[in-house]
Amino acid sequence: MIAQLKKRLSTFLSSVIAVILAAMSILLLHTVIKEYTNSTHVSYSRDVNLLYSYLEQVSILDIPILTEYSEKNLNIDVLRNSNTVMSTNSFAESAAVLEAASPYSQPMYWDDYYNAVNQGETNRRFYTVRYNHIDYWNSYSIINIGGTFYTIHTVFNNAVLSAYKTKIIILFLLITSAAIILLSIFSCIFTVRILVPVNKAYQKQDMFIAVASHELKTPITIIKSCLNGLSGSKPNETDNDYILTAQRECDRMTDMVNNLLTFADIKKSGRDNFDEVHPEDIIIDCYDRFEPIAIQKNVDLVVSIPDDPLPLFSMDRDRMLQCMSILVDNAISCTSKGAISMSVSMRDQRLCYQISDTGDGISDEDKPHIFETFYSGRNDHRTHFGLGLSIAKSIADLHSADLTVCDNIPHGSIFTLTFKL
Repeated sequence: MIAQLKKRLSTFLSSVIAVILAAMSILLLHTVIKEYTNSTHVSYSRDVNLLYSYLEQVSILDIPILTEYSEKNLNIDVLRNSNTVMSTNSFAESAAVLEAASPYSQPMYWDDYYNAVNQGETNRRFYTVRYNHIDYWNSYSIINIGGTFYTIHTVFNNAVLSAYKTKIIILFLLITSAAIILLSIFSCIFTVRILVPVNKAYQKQDMFIAVASHELKTPITIIKSCLNGLSGSKPNETDNDYILTAQRECDRMTDMVNNLLTFADIKKSGRDNFDEVHPEDIIIDCYDRFEPIAIQKNVDLVVSIPDDPLPLFSMDRDRMLQCMSILVDNAISCTSKGAISMSVSMRDQRLCYQISDTGDGISDEDKPHIFETFYSGRNDHRTHFGLGLSIAKSIADLHSADLTVCDNIPHGSIFTLTFKL
């Protein structure tokens, strides 16, 4: 139980840390990229406006100035009558972007052109064109330079911006992944330390159960001996009823003490008694043990074994037989009519034992708790202490196997014991 609690708590803490860090990283990454993009666009707009303002004041094309501006990740095209007079060719995609984002194809271009030619009004237009999965910032302005109207077109090399975004994303992923791994390791260490007192408490509890159960056996044996002596002294009818009631309760106490001792012994013994076992032998021995009880209760006991022998499996034979016996006994006690089926098979290269009954079944409310110690949701509390299925679950855990329950349509329950690969 402590191991499962440690695993679940570590997984929960690691998941929470991962979600929080991932959310914070995504938010921070989005903010950083957005701020960088906005600042870059503002810088681009400022440089372009300065360039246009300068060209509006000169009488000839200043090639050195155009070259100087092109070093700011700008490509500058000087156009006249749909022809390219000159281009800085600042990056490889500039010509293709100009073709895709030609100012002449912009909806306001010709209005801007006639306003510049006829009224001397100069407009500066900014727009974005997507090319090769990248959004490129473009602008144009129609400027009179030395009596000739030129269309000055600029495009920002957004591939540089995209490359920077990619580097930032990779950096954030690496930092976030490293942080998640480190904090997950810390959460595991923290979980182990915080569960130390709980583990000690469980060890003391197991020790108390084992010691108390062992010490109870002697007085119960003495009480049973005394009751047997009284019953042999020919008591009257009333006294005999009291003696029989006390004997039944002693038997119940003996069963409970034996179960508690078994429960403690399972945790203490570990895998010392593991050996190679034929899985079919467990089912056969269990059938031989419970066939008379099933006949007495008028319930069919059905066994299903594969025709081909199953491979040997490493298990504690006595404990596994005890586990199967608990499940079959539980099925018989909960089935008044119908049949109980026992089977063993290989599923997806995993060994599976299955016990099904046609009883009243287990409610959805009880299913999550039926393997808890002292829980007896569907059984009579006067005859069951809620230890049987808990012992079966402990035996399954000892074998690193999964013990689960589901509904048997149309009624009843199916218990499945699956050995892990």
